[in-house]
Amino acid sequence: MLLTMKPDGSPYYANLSALNLSPGWARPEPSMWAAPQPKFKPAVWRFADARKALDASHNMVPADQTERRNLIMVNPIEGNTYATTRHLVAAYQCVMPGDKARTHRHSAAALRLVLHGKTGVYTVVNGTRIDMLPGEVLLTPAWCWHGHANETGETGYWIDFLDIPFVQLTEAMFFEPHPQGGLEAITGTGPTPMRIPSREALGPGGDAKSVEIAKGVMPTIALHLIRQPKGGRVALPKVTANAIYAVVSGKARFLAEGFDETAGVGDVVAMPCWHAHAIEAPEDAVVFKVSDDPIFEKLGLARSV
Repeated sequence: MLLTMKPDGSPYYANLSALNLSPGWARPEPSMWAAPQPKFKPAVWRFADARKALDASHNMVPADQTERRNLIMVNPIEGNTYATTRHLVAAYQCVMPGDKARTHRHSAAALRLVLHGKTGVYTVVNGTRIDMLPGEVLLTPAWCWHGHANETGETGYWIDFLDIPFVQLTEAMFFEPHPQGGLEAITGTGPTPMRIPSREALGPGGDAKSVEIAKGVMPTIALHLIRQPKGGRVALPKVTANAIYAVVSGKARFLAEGFDETAGVGDVVAMPCWHAHAIEAPEDAVVFKVSDDPIFEKLGLARSV
């Protein structure tokens, strides 16, 4: 039987503490559970709010004083200052007219869902220029060089998704600015597997459909596009993986125990592990799902109920 009593302060326990040892029979709290007990909780972020805040930052933080102009979606649990779910983080980012986000690379994998932009707002991945157009998913696998620029008169907005919290847990984080400084030189402009238009991935029609994209490109992240016609509903069980959803088009209602939020284009919903939930479509909708399922599959920890 596991005891979780507090040590009585005797010399024996004091000596263990001095040796940086802890009695397994008197833990301050359990270390194993019959089922997952997630600390992260479902949460929602609104693109309209973030867009106003990003626009206001232009007069507060010059582009040359920030690596990226972004707003991180911090899960509202005690003690958390960064992660959106246990292993993933999402952020709203923009590049304002004339701005450039300097090229760098890191051991964390990253990707973007473009919300607003036109030809002339672009990212450069390993030298290839990729224009950022609404509804497109742009990939930046681990250790790829990437930077952004805006040569138009309109601000470009997108959502970043990264596995930084997971990489931080492993303490395997590496980061490197580009040796040339600024934005890396463009060496290509042709088709690239790093660009996935959501419309093309889903194909024609308006039927209910879920497709996985970029499978295996990023070993820690799975990506799915989910299409639901008006009145559609998809129910998802409790799983060990964590998910972040973003609405690409239309509206989607997310329901979980104690959580009921309708999200519009650009809005983001975090659904941590072991939260059964449903997605309903009050109108035709496309939803983008980012999850850490590959981590659990590879480690043999994937479970569902």
